[in-house]
Amino acid sequence: MDLVVAHLSDFHVSRYGEHVTSLRGRRLRSKLGKPGGEWEELRAVGGWRIEQRPRRGWRRRAEPKGWDLRLLDEAGYVQDERTAPVGGETQARDALFRLVEERHRTEQSRLAASFPTASEVEKLLEADPHNTNLLFHRVARTVREDKPDWLVVTGDLTDDGVGYELVASWLAPFVERGRLLAIPGNHDVYDSPALVVPAHERKDRNEKRALWGAFAGSVGMPAIAPWVRDLGGGVTMCALDSCIPPLTPLSASGKVTVRALDTLEAQLRQAPANGCRLAMLHHHVVNAPLQSVNAAPWQLGMRLRNASTVFEWLRAHGFQACLNGHRHLGYRFHPAHAPLFVSAPSATLGCRSGAKPFYWRMDIKDGEITSVRERPIRA
Repeated sequence: MDLVVAHLSDFHVSRYGEHVTSLRGRRLRSKLGKPGGEWEELRAVGGWRIEQRPRRGWRRRAEPKGWDLRLLDEAGYVQDERTAPVGGETQARDALFRLVEERHRTEQSRLAASFPTASEVEKLLEADPHNTNLLFHRVARTVREDKPDWLVVTGDLTDDGVGYELVASWLAPFVERGRLLAIPGNHDVYDSPALVVPAHERKDRNEKRALWGAFAGSVGMPAIAPWVRDLGGGVTMCALDSCIPPLTPLSASGKVTVRALDTLEAQLRQAPANGCRLAMLHHHVVNAPLQSVNAAPWQLGMRLRNASTVFEWLRAHGFQACLNGHRHLGYRFHPAHAPLFVSAPSATLGCRSGAKPFYWRMDIKDGEITSVRERPIRA
């Protein structure tokens, strides 16, 4: 039996397609807009407001020297603010209005309501080329056209626990057939980073776990790993949750608990002993080929804290391959007498090597992996 598994990772979809890791602009650190202070509402669009007030010198009754403008979202938080000289307020106001339109066009629930055409999305990307919600359309369109048997996503589906509706909608052909498998990443289930996510949008790990559980249930997956899924043809997929937060603040490292490995070992007793065993988790077990297991100078705060233990466990239990995401780095590494380790880059943001976004296509025949190839995400 021939089987095709598509391995993707790190979509980082969000409410509007922005991502907290980019640290771009005031919009990610929005503050509550205080009323009063001569603020006048100029325009309201979908619950968002553009307000303006005069800028004056020490003589309060003098003619204004310019204008302050701000854009408030439906919760009353400032999404952007600008200053304009006298006579330039129209241009600044129009710029804010364009921002409102952009945010409303790329809001995840609005996009999830339909599957737009490629030309519609590519036109929007011309003005907002780093928008992950729009870039995810390329991902969904590519895998829909390629039609693999299974779609495997190794974490960070969202950037901060928002966007599951969009993922489920645009990957509906796989959801409907029960062919989507995913595990959470640190962005999906770790606390929102306080320094870049405004207070009214922050979620703690318990809230995020609840959101993940709701998503998993909606697409027919177990909410809590480890779990085992028979892919057919003697192929077994084993999911591990490596998103155990460290005590170190701001760290994105992970760990697979010994209890999880013991539970998975018990579940594997019900699976074929001579079949093809695949594992999936978010954090990388081995580094890129030039580095050794569990040590790389640039992975501070990123590593799997007990990678050596997991490596030996996978080898002892006869796994043919282990799939991961997390580092936005695509590579394959096959140590002697060990599984093949396949790390997927971000399917929307690309690879840290500079390569454009791609996913891995794994071909399996008669229980043996026959090829693992890069498949570009087509624009």
